[in-house]
Amino acid sequence: MYLRPAFVEHDLDRIAALIEAHSFGLLITSEGGLDASHIPFTLARDGDTLVLEGHLAAANPQCARLAGGAALATFSGPHSYISPSWYRTQPAVPTWDYAAVHVHGVLEPVTAEATVRAMLRRLSAHDASYDLDAQPPAFIAGMLRGIRAFRLRGTRVEAQWKMSQNRSAADRESVAAALRSLGSTDVAALVDATLPPPA
Repeated sequence: MYLRPAFVEHDLDRIAALIEAHSFGLLITSEGGLDASHIPFTLARDGDTLVLEGHLAAANPQCARLAGGAALATFSGPHSYISPSWYRTQPAVPTWDYAAVHVHGVLEPVTAEATVRAMLRRLSAHDASYDLDAQPPAFIAGMLRGIRAFRLRGTRVEAQWKMSQNRSAADRESVAAALRSLGSTDVAALVDATLPPPA
């Protein structure tokens, strides 16, 4: 990711929170040809290391990259078009404010059935109406045969919160107000977070 110093985010708690809130990411591998799969991830922390878990359909050719291949998982958070007309300082150009995280690492296949089941439980934990263990054993066995689980232990994390920090406080206040008027309250809140505290 092209990281501009004004926008780089280093706070691992904030980075992890973005991944958890926007966990449908993109798994990218390049070994043997560029491949990408849009999948849900779960996140764990091992000290300062982010550990992502997920699975692919067994028929997905990208499964061949799961045994020790380098990978990149990307996550996009709140984003919005920013009109130059919202700035108090002119002239200005259109831009886009966004939050994004890239997690680089090495893929580790996960094959132990108990571990894969635990991963699937974590993945479905947001749905209180679903109980993996209540499903018929033959159904679960077929499902497990149809997927390939993996972990991606982050070796490098890049995060960027581009929220108009390169503009004056007055411009950012104006941007946040315009975003709120359009209903983009999540982006407005992130822009507000860049403002100095009231005196």
